[in-house]
Amino acid sequence: VLVCTSGTAALNYAPAIAEAYYQRLPLLVLTADRPVEWIDQADMQSIRQSNIYKNYIKKSFQLPQHTTDTDTWLSDRIVSEAINHCIYPDFGPVHINVPMQEPLYEQIEYDDAKRSKCINIASTQNQLSFESLEELKNTWKACDKKLILVGLHVPSEELNELLEDLCIYDGSVLVFVEHTANLSSSLFFHNIDRLVETFDEAQKLAFRPDLVLTIGGMIVSKKVKVFLRKYRPQYHWNFDKTAAHHDTFQALTHVIPLEAKIVLPHLKQEKKSCDYRKNLKAFDKMLIKKQAEYANEIPFCDYQVMETVLQNLPKNSQLQLGNSTPVRYANLFEVDKSIRVYANRGVGGIDGAVSTAAGAASVYSGITTHITGDLAFFYDSNALWNRHLPKNLRIVLINNDGGNIFRIINGPDKIGELEDYFETKNPVNARQLVENFELDYYFCADKIQLDALLMTFFEESDKAKVLEVATPNKISAEVMRK
Repeated sequence: VLVCTSGTAALNYAPAIAEAYYQRLPLLVLTADRPVEWIDQADMQSIRQSNIYKNYIKKSFQLPQHTTDTDTWLSDRIVSEAINHCIYPDFGPVHINVPMQEPLYEQIEYDDAKRSKCINIASTQNQLSFESLEELKNTWKACDKKLILVGLHVPSEELNELLEDLCIYDGSVLVFVEHTANLSSSLFFHNIDRLVETFDEAQKLAFRPDLVLTIGGMIVSKKVKVFLRKYRPQYHWNFDKTAAHHDTFQALTHVIPLEAKIVLPHLKQEKKSCDYRKNLKAFDKMLIKKQAEYANEIPFCDYQVMETVLQNLPKNSQLQLGNSTPVRYANLFEVDKSIRVYANRGVGGIDGAVSTAAGAASVYSGITTHITGDLAFFYDSNALWNRHLPKNLRIVLINNDGGNIFRIINGPDKIGELEDYFETKNPVNARQLVENFELDYYFCADKIQLDALLMTFFEESDKAKVLEVATPNKISAEVMRK
């Protein structure tokens, strides 16, 4: 639940609400408001708050501003309905605007026996018709090359086992996952950017899937999206409880309004021998070797920092990846399967990334590590101004003096305005800022220092810690491109 005062305070929640909407997170937003009759009357702390989040909210409500029995009954009913909308038929943000008349600080007694209690969550059958299921099974059986692509997803041992079982049983199945899918198996493909980026034309045709099955939220990899949009599958099935038509690859044929785990067991049919996954696994092993050889040749840069930090993360910890380059770099490396990985990939903005990590750390008993770039860190530095900042929070700040992703993206990297208007260079470090919040601060600028600091950085402490790593922006971009 988010609670704020009236006026522009409500607008400060907009990035978090948009992210919750696209990540489908249950969020109840309560905004205090001035009385309806005083809106647009040149009175303080008053703006038009009714439906203020209308494009990024499941539903908006407004409570009555009086205190009669009827109004209290209506308020109870509205609140019950709002909570239901937060969680059914899928999670999402819901807004309740609360206009209040003065005096604001007096209590009125109310008979609790009169209170309305409407907790009514609808249910579904959670099954497909016999005809629909048979259609899916027949299509699945007829396809020789099948790709299951899992995006942003909470950890699920059940889903992991179902997908692994399909792979064991059927050699024509590929499972592509990113770290934010929170799935892990030697049978899956985890570093999918590395794979798709290195396909030649013959491989693109050879590995073009007949059927793509998508599960979960957004995927990070633009390379995979571009590949599947150009080499479109004949079928694209999207599992979505709300039946949303996410046609990411311009090939959508089936929207299945169920959780994937309900249908996947039915796709396991007679054992199918096929070299589709076997051939791609052989290619991937060669790429792993090539990448390791390349990593031994490069100077100190963002790539090296990400690889080193990910290798040193404590087991059974939680990783919060900042947007822009950190979430993309992470997909080039292995992460221990005991680590839970999250990122704000509903929309993908840098807003509130440190705040998100702090909130996540507050409800997780183990270490929570947030890896972020300098722009995202300084943009959300007020997250550290919090007397409840969890002591298990570790922030790794990669400071390459600007938005280095614009040196990697084709286009901005070649124009004269790059440094001032895309990278927005801001040559400062975080020492004084971090120490002002009385947190433990560490700094390094080379691999030897980084290795030494990481030996103690993740140890228990009575306060949160920030490790700032200075890296060269031009070299980092060149290494990433190569």
